[in-house]
Amino acid sequence: MKQSRFWVAAVAALLLLTGCGQGKAPQAQPPAGQTETPGTSAAPSAEPVKTKETITVYYTDSNVMEVVKEQHDIAYTDDLDKYKQAIALLEKPQDQAHYPLWQDFHYHSVTFDKGTLTIDADGKNVYNMGSGVEAMAIEALRETLFQFDEVEKIVFLVDGKTAGTLAGHVSIDQPMTRQ
Repeated sequence: MKQSRFWVAAVAALLLLTGCGQGKAPQAQPPAGQTETPGTSAAPSAEPVKTKETITVYYTDSNVMEVVKEQHDIAYTDDLDKYKQAIALLEKPQDQAHYPLWQDFHYHSVTFDKGTLTIDADGKNVYNMGSGVEAMAIEALRETLFQFDEVEKIVFLVDGKTAGTLAGHVSIDQPMTRQ
């Protein structure tokens, strides 16, 4: 009888020991001062911080007689993004009385290094404009991009090579500088 009590006690002890590791693991607590609602994560957002700015973008009037300006709000992640947005806005006037001088403009890349903004335009762009309109287009580009103090020069390439002109009238083979 003593032996059966011993086995019953041993089996009971064994059952108690094996059951100890089967409970739920303790839940991780959020750091002090931080609360977490169910279904949300305390991990920081992967969204980049954007800087908001109002910039001036240049077009021409509906009669293509003079360069006119508009204010546009942009939100950018870095300076290169700011320049790309400014270039893209050259195609999109808000005022229907304004005409974009850079309509359907495509480029391979935009880079910025030590004050020089380089635009490598796609050679398939079609610039059907006379000398006056080409001069206005260059002026619109210059005024739009030189509003950024850090831009000291603008270099215009076509398919990675120095271009003499866009439409055969205005020379762009040298870097454009502030005047």
